[in-house]
Amino acid sequence: MNHSKHLLGYSERGTSGPTLLFFGGIHGNEPAGVKALKAVFAQLEAAEMSFTGRMYGILGNLSALTLKIRYVEEDLNRIWLPNRMPIANETMVPTSVDAGEMCELYSLIQEILKTAPKPIYCIDLHTTSGVTMPFIVVNDSLLNRRFTQNYPLPIILGIEEYLPGALLSYINELGYVALGFESGQHDAPEAILNAKNFIWYTLGITGFLVLEPSLMAYYKRVLVPKERL
Repeated sequence: MNHSKHLLGYSERGTSGPTLLFFGGIHGNEPAGVKALKAVFAQLEAAEMSFTGRMYGILGNLSALTLKIRYVEEDLNRIWLPNRMPIANETMVPTSVDAGEMCELYSLIQEILKTAPKPIYCIDLHTTSGVTMPFIVVNDSLLNRRFTQNYPLPIILGIEEYLPGALLSYINELGYVALGFESGQHDAPEAILNAKNFIWYTLGITGFLVLEPSLMAYYKRVLVPKERL
C-alpha cells in the first residue's frame, strides 16, 4: 500500500466487502472531517471491531491545512478537469502548490482503485462558513440518487452544473458513487460530531461494519437536522 503523506488512515480485513474512500481537508480551512476521520480510525483500532472491506482516510490540501486557509493559490476542488489531469507515464509540472497536491492525490486514488474490491464509495467531508444544518451534495446521477436515499438528510443534486472541476465529479465520471457531506460550520464542535456520526452510519449502510439495529437507528436519528425532528 502506498504510504503517501496524504493517507491519514487505512483499515482492511477480509477479501470481500466494500471499499470506502473518505476525504477530509480538501479545503484547508475545513478541518472537521480530518478530526472526525482520526477519531473513527482510532476507535476502529482500539475497539477491535469486526469489519469486512477496505477503508481509506485521505487528507486533501496539506499545504492549505497547515496554513489553515481554504487554498494556497487556487481551489483544489475546482481543478479536477481533463486538461489539468496528470497523464500516466508522463511528467507533469504542477502550475501551483494546489495543483501539486492534486497530482499527489490523483496518484494515490489511481493506486487505490487498481486493486480496490467493489462496490466503491467515495465521500468528501466538508464544512461551511456559516451556521448550517448537515446536508449532502452530489452530482445528479442514478447511481448517486440510489445510494443517497439511505440517508435521512437534505440532498442537493446537480453540483456538477455550478461547481466545475470538483473532486466528486472526477470520481463520478470513473463510475463510482461519490458524495459530499457538509457537517456544519467550520470551527463548530458539532461539525466534528456530525461528521463522525455520518462516517459510522455510512460504514453501516455499506456493509463495511455490521452494527446493531438499535445503533443504526441512533445514528440515523442524530443525523436528522434538528429542525426536522
